[in-house]
Formats: sequence, C-alpha cells, structure tokens
Amino acid sequence: MGMKANLEAIWLAKRTKTWRPPALYAVADEPFDLFTIAGGPIKIHALTCYLEEAITTAVTWHFLCGAVLLDTALFAAIGNADETVAVPLDVGAALIAPAQGSPSPSLLAAAFNVEGIVVHPDVITMALGGAADIDGLTSFCLEWSRLSPAASVVPSP
Repeated sequence: MGMKANLEAIWLAKRTKTWRPPALYAVADEPFDLFTIAGGPIKIHALTCYLEEAITTAVTWHFLCGAVLLDTALFAAIGNADETVAVPLDVGAALIAPAQGSPSPSLLAAAFNVEGIVVHPDVITMALGGAADIDGLTSFCLEWSRLSPAASVVPSP
C-alpha cells in the first residue's frame, strides 16, 4: 500500500464528533431532525444526549436514522443537569438511563459485539412518545467515522 492509500485509510477510519447545540424540544414540533448524513455511508459509534438542564417531566423518546431504530422502545427520561443519556445503537437494547457516565454502546450491545451501526445518507431523528415536552436544554453529540470519502454529518437545521 502506498503513502496516499495509507493516508486515505487513516482519514476514513478517523472518528469524528458532530455536536448539535442545546435546545428545547416540544411535542408540537416533532419529529426532530438532529443530524443530516450526506455523501455516503458512515458508521455511528455513539450518540449521546447531554442534559444541560434537568428534565423534570417524564419524557419518552425514540431515535431513528431514516427507518432504522437506534433503540428498542420508548424510554422515559428524567435526569439532572450535567447527566448524559446514551443511545444503545442496537434495537435489542433500551436507552441507558441518565447518569454521570453512560456506557456507549450499551453493555448489552457490547455483549453481542455491537460496536456501532452502519447507516446510509439520511436524517437522524428523535421522536417523542407522549404529550410531554423536554423541559430542559438538551444537546447531542454524534461520534462517527466515514465509510466513504465524501461522507459528512452536520446538525440538521
């Protein structure tokens, strides 16, 4: 393998993080487009929700990339400020409860050697499963790597 091929392989394998700024999410506005994937497939290594402020009302939510579920079922989240919610990236596992630290992917997913999920260009969305709004500022971080040189991820408008 030549120098150019080596550099391309390293660049493709590099993990990148894309942040979505803090926002409030209301049922009336759902589903919420969080990130847009373009230019080719990517491997998602982690999707983490950071609670900038406490969520005091039980909120149920799902995460999807197009039609692909990134968790098993609606999850009720109540959490304190400065806690995280890890998305398991596996339809065999539920979202991980808010905590000061969360394994991602989930321990269940790791037990089955699920280290990420491959997705094609689409939009990662969050859907709320009830009448409650997310009543605290919440931000998101997507950790991913390219499977195509032209792949990119940006926060959705």
